Amino acid sequence: MKNTIILTTSLMLAGSVAFAQTTDVPATKNEAAHTFSSKNGHEVLPQAKDWALGISATGFLNYMGNLMNGNSFNSAPAFNSANEPTAFAIGNISGMALSGKYMKTATLAYRARFQVNAGRTSYHNSVYKNLATPDPLNPQYVEDALNVDAHVVLLSAGFEKRRGNGRLQGLYGAEAIVGFAGNKRTYKYGNAFSAEFPAVATTTDFVSGSSSYVSSRTLETYSGNTMLAGVRGFTGVEYFIAPKMSIGGEIGYSLGFSTNGKGYTVNEQWVPGMEKTVTVNREVYPSSGLRSFGVGLDNVNAGINLHFYF
Repeated sequence: MKNTIILTTSLMLAGSVAFAQTTDVPATKNEAAHTFSSKNGHEVLPQAKDWALGISATGFLNYMGNLMNGNSFNSAPAFNSANEPTAFAIGNISGMALSGKYMKTATLAYRARFQVNAGRTSYHNSVYKNLATPDPLNPQYVEDALNVDAHVVLLSAGFEKRRGNGRLQGLYGAEAIVGFAGNKRTYKYGNAFSAEFPAVATTTDFVSGSSSYVSSRTLETYSGNTMLAGVRGFTGVEYFIAPKMSIGGEIGYSLGFSTNGKGYTVNEQWVPGMEKTVTVNREVYPSSGLRSFGVGLDNVNAGINLHFYF
């Protein structure tokens, strides 16, 4: 994890230095015309040296959809808020993404995005309890549980060009992306192994709820961190609903690869002849090198973002 964070930070700093070394470009005729005021005299479009903060708007849209109709089961369209680079082939990345921009000129911006998604999914399933003489008319149960903890961190830096002199602006540009992802599964079982019960009822599939009598089972697995890197081109639109405040969306095409780090599996198994004891086996598998590589469209659901310039 420490090496991954150091590598990620180094790549981001290298990108920042490259951007900082870009020479100033004199304003063109188009850039000089890239301005107009509202009825109250406020500048509507971002200008040179402006900063911007942005956030994915999906949560806001869902909230407003529920607020307007009073039905918690009927929300606004589920736009993809994460701008997932599908070339990374790491599954559906959902959640909120933060972004920032610095306007080098009225039509050129340097931008960065930051996204951290983490969560836990819990599964529970009932199985027959260990009993020497079970009562078929009054069966007793215990509970097995599985907790799946997953995390994804994505960082990106790049540039953005814009066209248009009205409230509707066209965007295009490119960015580099780095990040990492991983997941851990922890199992807890209601029945314990013993000399009387060398094979116990255990959940074998938490999704379907199926179970079986087993003499060995998994206690914990860790996938290892998956390191991600790639580049992305994008295009989109941004509409200024108020001075220096916009709503917009973009679609991109990503090229990326990922490598997998070390993981482990912890198992327990009943060993005949060892009274009331279990063995715990830890298996570590090394990095598999280049794990995946590909290109593909991302954000095909037209993710919506809000930006505030100041």
